[in-house]
Amino acid sequence: MRYIIVIFVTLLMLSSCEKEESIIHDLNISPDEISKIELRADHKTLVPNGVSKMGFHTFVYAKRNVMSYGRDEETDEFYGKEIEEEFLVPDDQIPAGYVKVYDQNGNVLEDGYYATTSDVPGTVLQFYAKGGNMESNRLEITIRELPEEDYEEIVIPVVFHILVPPATVAPAYDLSVEFLEEQLQRVSDAFNRKITTDPNAGNAKVVFKLATYDQNGLKMQEPGKNIENISTTDFTNMGTSSNKTKPYLSYILTKWKRLIWDPNKYLNIWLAKFTSSTSVTGTSTSYQMWPPMVMHPDYDLTSIPGLDLEHKESFTLDDVEDCREVGFMVNLDALYTPTAVQGSNEFSLATPMAEYFGILQTRCDMYEYLNEDGDSDYCPDTYSFDYGFYPSVFKANNLDGQPENDPTRPLEYFTSFNVMDMYSYKNSLSIDQVKRLRMVLQQCPSRWAYKSDWAFTGGN
Repeated sequence: MRYIIVIFVTLLMLSSCEKEESIIHDLNISPDEISKIELRADHKTLVPNGVSKMGFHTFVYAKRNVMSYGRDEETDEFYGKEIEEEFLVPDDQIPAGYVKVYDQNGNVLEDGYYATTSDVPGTVLQFYAKGGNMESNRLEITIRELPEEDYEEIVIPVVFHILVPPATVAPAYDLSVEFLEEQLQRVSDAFNRKITTDPNAGNAKVVFKLATYDQNGLKMQEPGKNIENISTTDFTNMGTSSNKTKPYLSYILTKWKRLIWDPNKYLNIWLAKFTSSTSVTGTSTSYQMWPPMVMHPDYDLTSIPGLDLEHKESFTLDDVEDCREVGFMVNLDALYTPTAVQGSNEFSLATPMAEYFGILQTRCDMYEYLNEDGDSDYCPDTYSFDYGFYPSVFKANNLDGQPENDPTRPLEYFTSFNVMDMYSYKNSLSIDQVKRLRMVLQQCPSRWAYKSDWAFTGGN
């Protein structure tokens, strides 16, 4: 059977390929076939707090003589010839324990991770991988300064407004309090360095909790849940299109007394099936949000770059002209089934939450949007990743800003932990992102819900 499959594949290639192609059927290798070992790291800097870890990843290549098939450009005839081909060896085909990662002193790294509390900031360490007599490239990792994380922990009260269509028109839905709590806990954990090994993760000391009292000071039957049953008439008025983004936003504003709770007491999140369309980034089909737009006059507008801000001493319900000024709308499909809307770029509530507090996207496939430092989000410790690498947590950064289709451009590899990266573990904010988030919380009046305990006590 095995030989039948090989013959079938060979015939298929002969009948279809125009360019020269080769195929390797057997990837089992012996150590003497290894031609190159490549070492990559999660990042280029490490926080020496003993919690953050630098992960190292080995890529082993081998060379083998294989049959290559193609079509002669002059005679237009098919041919087969033997060539030497270098290929990436699958991890499970490498002899167990053959390749190890070492520090500059020759010590083996346990499980390929390095953490420290003793290395002096500014120290540059070297690491390499070795298998037999073959060594990889050497990577330099810089120990960075310990960040100031003596922030006071703050609690942000959240209310989920669940917009339910009439059962006679569309399937109804509901979300349990337990599910909503799990979502907020995941965001809190990501913001507070609880679930990551990210070597540059920060601790925002920001906790998100479901409100227990409503805007009238009455204890909520279900914490954090405000159910809005849309009437048949209102739902019909939204139109028949599967994309009801604008109608839902207009509906929220029209019903503001029920659906927009005081931004000085609550963070509003609206859940609705507002579209069934899909996109690669998911930003328009998974959520609708605006970053902060006002800053208190005590602060310089340029102190948080990348935001279009104006001075305003306070921000109340009377100032709201669009619900996205004081909350964000999430596609229920994205929240409940994270891969339903964005495919491989799995959705996380931490992403719109971070954007709501002024953290910017790291994506830089359009290089003209980079700032003067070559950074897309004004946070030096995050990578602006090459868009061509998005469908993997192992990404590359285009170091010189050349167009992504230039194969000669230098690349710097890293691992995506960040909640703002496309296709990522989405379990951390960087230290510089945390600093930016805390500035927004301090300086932007529309983000001051944490200053009131009304949502947890029902009084001032």
